[in-house]
Amino acid sequence: MDQRFLLISFVDKSELRKDALIKLFDKLESTSSIPVAFAFETLSDFQRKNLIEANIPFVAASSIFYLPFLGIAYRKRKYAASPKPLEGSEVLPKLTSAAQAFFLFLMYKVKNSQISKSEAARKNGLTPMSVSRYCKELSDRGLIQEFKVGNTVQIRCSESGRALFDKALPYLDSPVKKEIILLPSKAFDKLPKAGESALSQVTMLAPPKTEVAACGPHAALAKGKGIDKESYGFFNDNYVELQVWKYDPQPLMQNNRIDTVSLYMSLKDSPNERVQASLKEMLDKEQW
Repeated sequence: MDQRFLLISFVDKSELRKDALIKLFDKLESTSSIPVAFAFETLSDFQRKNLIEANIPFVAASSIFYLPFLGIAYRKRKYAASPKPLEGSEVLPKLTSAAQAFFLFLMYKVKNSQISKSEAARKNGLTPMSVSRYCKELSDRGLIQEFKVGNTVQIRCSESGRALFDKALPYLDSPVKKEIILLPSKAFDKLPKAGESALSQVTMLAPPKTEVAACGPHAALAKGKGIDKESYGFFNDNYVELQVWKYDPQPLMQNNRIDTVSLYMSLKDSPNERVQASLKEMLDKEQW
């Protein structure tokens, strides 16, 4: 993959003590100008787990590769005959909604720079433990890189712009948890536009008759029951559609609309050809 790295193997059998390996790895990484990884002949499940938890890159014979700086996490499977064969294009599961929101923060706010885990936690109102958990999800999928600067652990995106979006796409999911039909209110006007309402702001798509906005799961409007579908006709189309998201769209809001990536994910399965054409137009015009 056109990237050099230093592979360290042990002449004698190592005790593989976690604290000793972390100390050695930190020393090697701080003095090397290229990424560092360890090479082992064999590894137990416990040892492998310790290395991954410490985010130490390693190779074990030809069966396990954990090289986060290349976006590689591979383990040769041992399995008996199964009615469902492994797919050659098999990928890790989708990101959790919280990890996806954290990824979008890094993509939009951090971009090509870097940020410490502690600073990322502070800016997002998260605990350090939560940030570590989200970083593991992102690192496992090759979307971020972690490295030490002094006593701090820094994180940065593994790609930038459209390349990062394309790399993350298999792991992203629609943020929409449910949809509620409501009568218009002043509270609705303060929410970021979503769905086709948002898409019409950045493309040639005509605005929908029913205005669409989005809110997080803990917003006051999200707790409303809404109007039953059977009752729509009594209001002469004078209603709005509220998307309740799995995470809060407000911090990612762009020009009074939801962010581009979340908008794409919320509409990518639409059967409407005009919507699909407009989504492509939006991605092509986006200033990544």
